[in-house]
Amino acid sequence: MQMMQKTLTINLPESGETLQKLLEFLRLYNLISDKKARSIEQNEQTSKKEEKTRWELAAERLKSEGFLKGQGEEAKKLIRDFRENFDL
Repeated sequence: MQMMQKTLTINLPESGETLQKLLEFLRLYNLISDKKARSIEQNEQTSKKEEKTRWELAAERLKSEGFLKGQGEEAKKLIRDFRENFDL
C-alpha cells in the first residue's frame, strides 16, 4: 500500500521551546528525519539572529529616503529615547 504525503503548515509562538517539543514529537513517530529536524532548528536560530526591530527598520528607512540629511545618529538616539520612555 502506498502512503500519500501531505504538507502541514503550523504557526508557532515565538517560543523556541514549543518548536523543540514539536520536533521531538515528530521524531518520536518517525514523521520527520533527524537531518530535517536539525535543519529546521538551524534555520530558526539563523532567522532570529538576523531579525531587526521595527525601530531599527524605521530608522533605516528614514535614512534611505533622505529624511535625515546627515543626522542619522541623532535620529537613532531620538527613536531610542522615545522607545525606552514610551508607556501605555
